[in-house]
Amino acid sequence: MSSRFFFQRFVQTVLTLVLLSMVVFGLARLSGDPVLIMAPPEATDAQLDQMRAEYGLDRPLPVQYWRFISRVAQGDFGMSIKWNVPAIDIVIERFPATLLLATTSILFGILLALPVGILSAVKRDTWIDNFGKIVALAGQSMPTFWFGILLILIFAVYGKWLPTSGYGTFSHLILPSITLGGFVAAAIMRVTRSAMLDALESDYIRTARSRGVAEWRVIMVHALKNAAIPIVTIIGLQAATILRGAVVTETVFVWPGIGKIAVDAVYARDFPLVQAAVLTMGVVFLLVNLIVDFIYIYLDPRISYQKK
Repeated sequence: MSSRFFFQRFVQTVLTLVLLSMVVFGLARLSGDPVLIMAPPEATDAQLDQMRAEYGLDRPLPVQYWRFISRVAQGDFGMSIKWNVPAIDIVIERFPATLLLATTSILFGILLALPVGILSAVKRDTWIDNFGKIVALAGQSMPTFWFGILLILIFAVYGKWLPTSGYGTFSHLILPSITLGGFVAAAIMRVTRSAMLDALESDYIRTARSRGVAEWRVIMVHALKNAAIPIVTIIGLQAATILRGAVVTETVFVWPGIGKIAVDAVYARDFPLVQAAVLTMGVVFLLVNLIVDFIYIYLDPRISYQKK
């Protein structure tokens, strides 16, 4: 991999983050004036104007954005309006909980989807294949919040086997991970089945079988390796997209992660915290996509990112 590739990806990442910061900055302010929530009911117009001046909300939006982005470049996202502490400190405090949930969810999705997807392709048009297609369709059709509430009713309310919400023990992690990982598994399962079907119908597979190569080796070594690129693609996309689903899942299960605190910040019109949370998730999304690019090159050295 050349230095040109790294430079291009770096420039793309910076431009994407700048555009994201503009979108987040603008959308956060559509929720309204946070001073109206913070001020007491009896506050006068003069007092409201004074509070706006203290937080810099009385300045034109371009000036506010320049002040925001120049501070972000130095790692300063400003003070949280609701909690009155640095916004980035709150995000850093909540990030481990989100990372734990995202990691267990993607692992659950992979461990469920890969075997079922491979079996569906190998046992095409059998009951195993039909079962896999039904699971994949159901997983992508059900809204995340509805699936989470359904799991709470079955395993927490009626069964009383698991807690309904909270954080701290392995039992608290099970239902949120299944909820978030279910959607991930459905997408990976469909792509795995499709990629494996294409690989199994290739000439090199027929050649390997004619040479007497063991069937498990044909499937797990020859076919799976050549089907890996689309599978890695969907896993990378789902790993990045899982942060978006974490917002809903964390809210349903009262999981103290970035998604939950971002929702609370939106309700409180806490602009600095919303911006810090969303930009942090954006950075993670871009890093995951960059890692996927590197994996592509490892899986198939013929892939070139050089301009023809």
